[in-house]
Amino acid sequence: MTRQKIALTVAFNLILAAAALFWYFHTPPLSLVCQGNLDFSDRRAASLFNFEGSVTLRFHPDGSGYITLNGDVSKDAHRWQVSRQETFRWQHMQDSLYEITIRKIERYAHDELPDGVLEKYVAGLTLGNKRLLTLERTPEEAVVVSNFYSPLLICTD
Repeated sequence: MTRQKIALTVAFNLILAAAALFWYFHTPPLSLVCQGNLDFSDRRAASLFNFEGSVTLRFHPDGSGYITLNGDVSKDAHRWQVSRQETFRWQHMQDSLYEITIRKIERYAHDELPDGVLEKYVAGLTLGNKRLLTLERTPEEAVVVSNFYSPLLICTD
């Protein structure tokens, strides 16, 4: 009888440990589309930068996604139209923290922005770069997309 109790206890603990490991390492599928208007300004030193436009952020459950930017960029006295899509791979890090890695940048025909202007002011939007984002659900079922400094987009259904 004692051996049987020990065997049942060991089997129960192994099943419990396997379930805990599966839960810990399982990345929940993420399917999210977030679209909004963004006005981003950088007023450091003598160089003025501003982006006004729409942003679409899409996470697919297979670990891929894209960011679409459409709008106007102004830097000092210059103004350009920007229209591009950047595909990325995403990975769930922990809790609400996600890492994205830019894989491809596709500029549309009417994208007039010179190379390096956007990337100088918006870190993490160049090929191979990684960016950390938090995706948090509010009690009202909205999703807040943030970087370490501030919310970027608030999405609702």
